[in-house]
Amino acid sequence: MLQINFDKEEAAVSIASKIVEAAGLSSYSQSSKIKLLIDIFSEEMSNLARTYNIAVDNLYSDTATGKDLDIKGAEYGVYRKIQSSIYIDKSDHIAYIKPQVEGDTFGSSINNTLVIPRGERINIGSSFYIIVSEDILLEQSAYEVPISGTIMSVNNSGFNISASDTFKMQSRNRYEVSYSSILVEFQKPISVDGGEEDDETFRSRVLLARSGEDMATYSAIIAEILSVPEISGYTALENKRGSGTLDIGITTNVMQETSIDESITSLLMLMNTSLMSVLPMGLNVELFYPQKLDLMVMYTSEHSGISVKNIENAVLDAFESLYTYNQANVLSAQLLQDRVYNLLPEANIVITELSLFDQTIDNVISISGNEVRAPHNFFMYLQPDNIIREDIDG
Repeated sequence: MLQINFDKEEAAVSIASKIVEAAGLSSYSQSSKIKLLIDIFSEEMSNLARTYNIAVDNLYSDTATGKDLDIKGAEYGVYRKIQSSIYIDKSDHIAYIKPQVEGDTFGSSINNTLVIPRGERINIGSSFYIIVSEDILLEQSAYEVPISGTIMSVNNSGFNISASDTFKMQSRNRYEVSYSSILVEFQKPISVDGGEEDDETFRSRVLLARSGEDMATYSAIIAEILSVPEISGYTALENKRGSGTLDIGITTNVMQETSIDESITSLLMLMNTSLMSVLPMGLNVELFYPQKLDLMVMYTSEHSGISVKNIENAVLDAFESLYTYNQANVLSAQLLQDRVYNLLPEANIVITELSLFDQTIDNVISISGNEVRAPHNFFMYLQPDNIIREDIDG
């Protein structure tokens, strides 16, 4: 839609000319009632044109502002970000962990070497905290250790840190040694305003999403998740908890290999922090890790000369190459059988049955000769003891 280019002064002159011509007047006074009516009418026309133009502007991503721009962004799955966190790298020498007494080593503050694991939350200050992005080793002989991690404000309030600011680390019940004997010192200033993304910065992302040149919010989040090398699979559930929600489940290589990953909680904390760089306002994202379901594989084989161990290994290799925790979360008996045949053709096995066993309820929740499908809050795990050979009658 085109905008109205309305010039109030030109309109007043034009209206006056028409009135004089229609009334048969030769002129009129600048203080006359005619002049007053002309000014009132042209002013109202100018206000109407201005209102119309604003309404037209707000119909388009290129010109919309404020809440109208938020509405346009939502149409393309893009939301404003809150500037509430900042990443610091140890190579930039921004923050260090130190003993309380200047010049002391950690041996004066802690009894044993202490490791603060990646993903751990360090509570410092009153308005912010740090999620560390890699293990921090506090050796007794050291007197300072640099920090890599994301500094996050509490309740998106923002924060200001000056060079030489020092903060006590709050005590953590998780460790025998109190964190209260250790300090965090900043050597460079940091400022995070905690405010919303401005119109022009936000508009550029809306226009990219509209033109299809950007993968928009959902894919940006998934890309951030998949950038972590430990991840073996994921599933993303949109609007499961209501409009504007995204639930992301992840599995790690360790989980898929051993069924348990002791570091999964720390990893989720770390990933949740890294998402702050792409996570917008208006979108509620929750990360979770699925629970284990034991896969049971029943098979027959006409070749008695192939060892059970060799068949188990072939089935395990076939399963690992076929199954990844994902949106479908399904395993086909035929595909598994075909893959085993490619690996060990002389065994000539036939997959007769697949089932999923839930240890928490001590029961089978799915059984089929064709395929099994796990709920999104579970992942399939196969171990050799659950690969069972059936006897062939006769």
